[in-house]
This record gives sequence, C-alpha cells and structure tokens, in this order.
Amino acid sequence: MKGARILQFVLVILLALYLVAFNNVNPDPLTLPLLPMLIPLPPVLVVIVALVGGWLVGWVPVRITLWRRSRENRRLRQQLSRAEGEPQGRGTAPRERAPVIPDRFPVIPDRPRPPDEETEPS
Repeated sequence: MKGARILQFVLVILLALYLVAFNNVNPDPLTLPLLPMLIPLPPVLVVIVALVGGWLVGWVPVRITLWRRSRENRRLRQQLSRAEGEPQGRGTAPRERAPVIPDRFPVIPDRPRPPDEETEPS
C-alpha cells in the first residue's frame, strides 16, 4: 500500500511539472468557443478544470455506490445482531441434543448398552 501512495505522489508531482511547462509554452489566454461569455482564460486553468471535472465524473458515482453499500452493510449487521439475540424458531428454546425416538435406546458412546442389546442374535 505504501508503494501505491509513493507512485501516486510521484504522478501528482509529474503532472504539476507538466502543467508548469505547459503554462510557460502557452502564456496567451484563450476564449472557449462554446462559452464566449467567459473572460479569456489561461490554457493551464482550462486543463486543470478539465482534469478535475473528469476526476469528479468518475469519483462521485463510486462514492455514492460505496455509501449505499456501507448503509446496507450496517443495516444487515444490525439485523444479524438482533437475530442472534432472539431464540431460534417461534418462541422455542434452542435444542441442546438430538431428539430421541421413544422406542429406541439413545446411542451414547460413553454409556453401556442395555443387557438385551449386548447379546448377539444367533
């Protein structure tokens, strides 16, 4: 993660140097043909506004999606914590053991079998 931050910092520095060089090469202000009511602007300002506008076009939808998902995650966590606190089923207590069929002896490994089951059939 630290390497990505360093790379991001280097790219921002390179972009700033490019914009300084671009401003030195193109010092004349320009008027935008689609917006003639604006005063003439330096070309570097037009490039910066275009870059920031493009970044916002990509960033805003992603942030909205992340915000919605975080709200949904919070809601689901609250539902899960409420569900874990409630008893299982409709008002019944959770079962601790498997049910026993009444006509059979439950098989428990550490308990001896009854005498009638110890003898093998002949």
